[in-house]
Amino acid sequence: MITIKSTAFHLMPVNVIWFANKPKKWNFLLSYYKQSAFSGIVPGYYREPFFTKIINIADPKETFEQGFDQNTTYEIRRAIKDGVITETETDIQHFIDFYNAFAITKHLPKLNKDFYRYQDRIIITKAIYNNQDIVMHSYLKDDSLKRIRLLQSASLFRNETDTQLRAIIGRANRLLHFKDMCFFKEQSFEIYDLGGYAQGTSDKALARINQFKDSFGGELIKESDYLPISALGLRFFTKLFKV
Repeated sequence: MITIKSTAFHLMPVNVIWFANKPKKWNFLLSYYKQSAFSGIVPGYYREPFFTKIINIADPKETFEQGFDQNTTYEIRRAIKDGVITETETDIQHFIDFYNAFAITKHLPKLNKDFYRYQDRIIITKAIYNNQDIVMHSYLKDDSLKRIRLLQSASLFRNETDTQLRAIIGRANRLLHFKDMCFFKEQSFEIYDLGGYAQGTSDKALARINQFKDSFGGELIKESDYLPISALGLRFFTKLFKV
């Protein structure tokens, strides 16, 4: 379980609690539970089901790699031939700037200084092509549960008009996911969480994201988000912590 301290409206202290077994009912005014293993009713909270795909990276690399579909395996090999390399990134501001440039193209909320509240729990990775960062991932780590959870994925894809480069960026993203799995396995993590799955969606864009995540195999699981039931709290947490 991870607790991230934040503030509501720059004044009231609140907690974002990840991967808890069960929410504590007396916390409902000051806490939001994200991806809880519990699925029952908790007084003071509104429960939302949360689906995600997880991959067991405790298995040998060859085992979870066999779960990839044929195209993903091919794209990973092509990215290596393209000369794409991967590594970790320690400059959080660089990631924020990279992600925000991507967010503008997709009409997504930008990251702000609140992202630094995750600083001690964040690992950032990136794919590099021709000495340029072209894909970046941020992850939330839970050392006690040996779980690593994708928070954000960003690329130059929407900023590029070169068809060949766009294809390389797409392949680099798949390679980065695979290399991340291998890296986190070496760091003794066991669960690779792809960061959500839009179960039953009719939105074409979300369906394409689902298809991308399905291409890595894994298991679809159902967890729970618990939001404060007060109208003010529900609106605040829904706006700021839908990740």
